[in-house]
Amino acid sequence: MWVGTEFPADTNSTLKDVQFRLYGDMLLLLYTRPRDRYLDACRLIQTDTELAPRLRSMDGFDHRTVQDIHDMIAAWFRFSQDDGGQLRLGETDEAYQDRIASEWRTFFEGEVGSLISDDEFVRAVLVAAASGNTEKGYAAEAHLREILKERYRAMTQSRTAASVE
Repeated sequence: MWVGTEFPADTNSTLKDVQFRLYGDMLLLLYTRPRDRYLDACRLIQTDTELAPRLRSMDGFDHRTVQDIHDMIAAWFRFSQDDGGQLRLGETDEAYQDRIASEWRTFFEGEVGSLISDDEFVRAVLVAAASGNTEKGYAAEAHLREILKERYRAMTQSRTAASVE
């Protein structure tokens, strides 16, 4: 995970640290949920694709293939959910970190759950992970970035429109 500033008010370093700490867990989820959906579909229709055997045999992948996607989701969480580091009444710094870790994990799991309903997203994640550091993998990574840019642009626009009404 690249820890940086993605938008003007992106200043909650505690939240960024929590996201950094959970990076490995979130990447694993970002790969396994699409993989499981894909392989379940192959089993359901009783066929194999070129990608399926590769996914079954993989025991790891280069984290950089889906790093940008994780980081885009993390930035969206900070943009849409961050309260600026505000502690609740009586909340300690440690309790705050635990709370935002739980909120981040829940958000990420829900976001990946929503994203895997998109067949293009599923295929692109899996091709990126299975074809890391190749032209095919790079093309899948670029496609993933476009999918999320469009998703978050649309969400930002709908949020702005709702606040104007």
